Amino acid sequence: MNIHMKKRIIIIGGGFGGITAMHALKKQLGHKVDVTLIDYRANTLNKPRLPDVAIKGESVEHARFLTKKAVQQDGYQLIQETVEKINPKEQKVFLEEGGIESYDYLILATGVEKHYAGIEGFAEYGYSVCDDIQAPRLYRRLQTFKGGPIFIGSMPYQSGTRIEAPKLIAPCEGPVGEVMFMLKEFLTKKGLNESSPITAFSPAKIFFEDAGDYVRNNVGAIMKKEGIGLLTEKIVSKVDEKRIYFEDGTSERCALPIILPQYKPYPFLQKAGLTDEAGFIPTDKQMRHLDFRNIFAAGDATALSVPKLGHIAVIQADIAAKTIASDLGKKVEIPAFDPAILCVMERSNMQATMIYSNVLYGGKIDKTINGPITYLMKWSFDFYYNFTRGHLPPNFAEKILVKYFLKN
Repeated sequence: MNIHMKKRIIIIGGGFGGITAMHALKKQLGHKVDVTLIDYRANTLNKPRLPDVAIKGESVEHARFLTKKAVQQDGYQLIQETVEKINPKEQKVFLEEGGIESYDYLILATGVEKHYAGIEGFAEYGYSVCDDIQAPRLYRRLQTFKGGPIFIGSMPYQSGTRIEAPKLIAPCEGPVGEVMFMLKEFLTKKGLNESSPITAFSPAKIFFEDAGDYVRNNVGAIMKKEGIGLLTEKIVSKVDEKRIYFEDGTSERCALPIILPQYKPYPFLQKAGLTDEAGFIPTDKQMRHLDFRNIFAAGDATALSVPKLGHIAVIQADIAAKTIASDLGKKVEIPAFDPAILCVMERSNMQATMIYSNVLYGGKIDKTINGPITYLMKWSFDFYYNFTRGHLPPNFAEKILVKYFLKN
């Protein structure tokens, strides 16, 4: 490679996107570059495990690992601080504690803020599963729950106009599905099933709007069998001790509201002029910022990440890292941005539903697999991800899955 001096690459964010980007840079460029990961958190969250924390009481430590360990594994540097601002023209990152870090390349994998404060009454009466604070909080509430109507759903997503991406109203409803199914089993075991009807709600006209009819019909059939209700085109305005209120003026009696909040980008990205009008980062399909060629992005903070899904963050991060490697002279094949909806919803012990669908992006696959095999696949993925500190199962695993779905 034609690298006369080490280029400095800064990654902001240590979630799925940031950790994947770091591991991919290590594989492609090793120590021919200087890589620094910045994150205010000490831990990396494995978010697919959070429903197990919230419903089963699994230790929250099983849903996270030390970011420092992952960074040290690659021989790179970690700065555990909060970013205050970015100056993209001067290529500098300013930290709240006073430090200034210069870069040649910047990868933004910040994730998003969960806007719980946007729901009136949430702090007192609302619950969620979106992070390692809310998930244990929901589990503690379930230990004293005596029954009553339960509502589970998400707040709407607002997208910008600078790039072409699917216009979804619901950012990601996989966790809604998983929680409602797992909660059904929990209530049955506690003898509260009859007194605690579960209703899912969606801000969109169609529940699971990111998938196709086959997936929706399959999930709908399981919901019907389990006696789980559904309300669509419902946006929460507030919750209180006894009811959940919607923006259309209706309300329902509710003993336990579980809500995926609105996703809001971090303000320092907007202040730096790095976002579209909705606050998300516009990139091309090689994850390069539309206005700054040395800035890349991956994950929930990007305008191209629709829906907000860990699988898509991983795809984007791998593309970003390989594009940078190509910029620096490495002969590498840059994957096409060819996303798909891939998630596994645990339903009960040894039962789960895997969804794989790419119809949202013009593809032809729209399938589910139900049963214990998918449950074991989810457990295996989570164990592998945590044990290897952010490495993912080999890509051929998904290729085999795609071939299976195309044949069946």
